[in-house]
Amino acid sequence: MQKIIFFTLLLFLLTSCSGRTEQIPPEPENGYVEQENNGGYEIPIIEETPVPVETPKPEIPRYNEYRITLDVDPSERTVSGISHITFTNRASVELDEIVLRVYLNAFSEGVEPPPVFSELEWRAFPNGQDYGFLEIQNAFLDNEPLEFELDETILRLILPEPLEPYATVQLLLQYNARVPKIAHRTGGNDYALWFGMFLPVLSVFDKENGWFTREHYPAGNPFFVETASFRVDVTTPARFVVAGTGSRTEEVIGDTDTKITSFAAHQARNFSFAVSPYFQYAHTSTQSGIDIHFYYYTETLPIDDILDTARKSMEFFEERVGPYPLGHVTMAEADLLQDSASFSQMVFVDSWYLARGGRYWAMAHGLGNQWLANIIGTNRVEEPWLTEGLTRFIQTGFFYQTPDELRERMERDRASIEERTTLFLNRGLEASPNWAHYAHAHGRKAMLMVYSLYNRMGDELFWEFINEYYQAFSFGIATQNDFIGLAEELSGENLREFFDEWLTVGTVPELP
Repeated sequence: MQKIIFFTLLLFLLTSCSGRTEQIPPEPENGYVEQENNGGYEIPIIEETPVPVETPKPEIPRYNEYRITLDVDPSERTVSGISHITFTNRASVELDEIVLRVYLNAFSEGVEPPPVFSELEWRAFPNGQDYGFLEIQNAFLDNEPLEFELDETILRLILPEPLEPYATVQLLLQYNARVPKIAHRTGGNDYALWFGMFLPVLSVFDKENGWFTREHYPAGNPFFVETASFRVDVTTPARFVVAGTGSRTEEVIGDTDTKITSFAAHQARNFSFAVSPYFQYAHTSTQSGIDIHFYYYTETLPIDDILDTARKSMEFFEERVGPYPLGHVTMAEADLLQDSASFSQMVFVDSWYLARGGRYWAMAHGLGNQWLANIIGTNRVEEPWLTEGLTRFIQTGFFYQTPDELRERMERDRASIEERTTLFLNRGLEASPNWAHYAHAHGRKAMLMVYSLYNRMGDELFWEFINEYYQAFSFGIATQNDFIGLAEELSGENLREFFDEWLTVGTVPELP
């Protein structure tokens, strides 16, 4: 006991003299870079045997940071950009390279797999095939030229010497890009340009498997990224309105015809934006104070209906999942292959879909993805059901709020896919030969699985589980094992057989 007191006092005196000591976070068991969700790291236990006092290590940045300048020429659909990236190696191993994803290059000519299924090319390219690209001109590491390799959507920065764990470096990329005239998550028409997953973004590193470099598949949302901070300046002609992720300011440069629109976003998984000289603006707010900004160019849209559905769906997801912590979300009209596309604090909604009117099912889904795809991160290439099935179940509950209505809708969805035998949820996007298969498996079947879990756990315990899941993995990354493990912990049941029946079998089980 005297030894414990002596070394406790010694440690107190040393840390008092040297300032605050930051503990290096332990490497997470699942290998992914872990975000700090609990407000601090675990306090180490002081052993009874003497231990040497280590020199305090510098504080580790919680997130990577992007400082970006973009010069957009809307008439040519081109962009020149510079990205300053502050990157910290949060893994417990040295890195020989740093990998970024350049998803715009999925729309280059000859890329395999192509970004669009052949049966949907008519919708994606209403005016004929058009291609886009992003070319890296130069790369620098701490102001020194850096060797790089760009292979379609994978950019490898070759480090001159290994980067030690917890070391931080400054990267700089210079690039030129062209936006294709396509109805997709990045694209353009005669009224606007929109940029979803457009910028080079750091990939995810797993110490067991290395950098995540899976292909960009034409199904679903083939992305896997971490949260970061973004500060972005977008230069356009002065008459253009720019809407994007994060808080927004704009400034016209002197007497010129040039405007800079600036954005700041923290704990975002990407930065997305849209540009148009025709944008009009509408706004609403939820009861909790979330601002919903809507930019549109079609004057005949039913604006009141759109905003009413957006507001009510945001309120419903807040009630069911948990508080939305980012203050606002922006929606922008675009031409899309699907009816909506969701990114951090940004949802693009298809023009034809908006004009058609109705219940705006897909728009509610895109807003729900703010919680379950952007605040909670998942591997949407290998485990797409984890986002899509859960979002779809909650979204369906928004439109069918009584138990009988919800049950009837679930029975109809099951009947629509009950004859199918290849709907394996434990297979990623590569297993979907067309969009319908993806929608049936990771949309409908995954939703029915979550509904069955809801019935098994009961209403009160299930929503407690969803709240716990949201709190535990906000701004981090969740896996299906995390989801299943938490459900087992809260229910006190072994649910492996239940999940195996849904995940590993291609048919659709009966609903409980």
